[in-house]
Amino acid sequence: MNRPTSLFTVALAAALMAPAAAAQSFDVGTNAINLGIGLGGYRYSYVASGASGYSVSPTLAFSYERGVAPLGPGVLGVGAFLANKSVRYEATQTYPWANTTYNYDQRWSNTIIGLRGSWHYNEWHGMDELDVYGGLMLGYNIGSYRNRSTRTINGVTSDYDYGYSGSISFATFSTYLGARYYFTEKIGAYLEFGYGIAYLNLGLAARF
Repeated sequence: MNRPTSLFTVALAAALMAPAAAAQSFDVGTNAINLGIGLGGYRYSYVASGASGYSVSPTLAFSYERGVAPLGPGVLGVGAFLANKSVRYEATQTYPWANTTYNYDQRWSNTIIGLRGSWHYNEWHGMDELDVYGGLMLGYNIGSYRNRSTRTINGVTSDYDYGYSGSISFATFSTYLGARYYFTEKIGAYLEFGYGIAYLNLGLAARF
């Protein structure tokens, strides 16, 4: 075997035996943003799925995180979470024998502000475009309630309030598993599954 061939053989063997380089999809110092919608989840809906007269909006969700430190074979990211979800109840009930009609129009709104900690582990797949992570969110749900229901008796209409309490703010948490896939160096899409304001979140992702 001549010298150039020997050098090539040694270099090829070294390349094959060398460990794969760590993916850089999310590293210490990386900033990442998710902006999307959430589907499903009854935790903030007050109603069972398909309940007559109720409609539940998709969740609007935004999150930001930054890689702050190595954590085992992965990276720890911390950041903020903001989301909103609303529920509306509309129905009409008429009692001819009493000349009375109720028009119900009620709305609940939930705005969640939280802090998230995520563990990003990407060495196993070796793809710079893919970021796989999971974590925990601790936050506070700011709830509000609006009632525009009316009652009509013998043709006379007035506001109708049957004493529902609108105090629905509370501490909350969620867990999640997610992934981002970047189509360019900075822009991509994300998908998250979890237990929280929604079971499934998806939308646009960005890193910088």
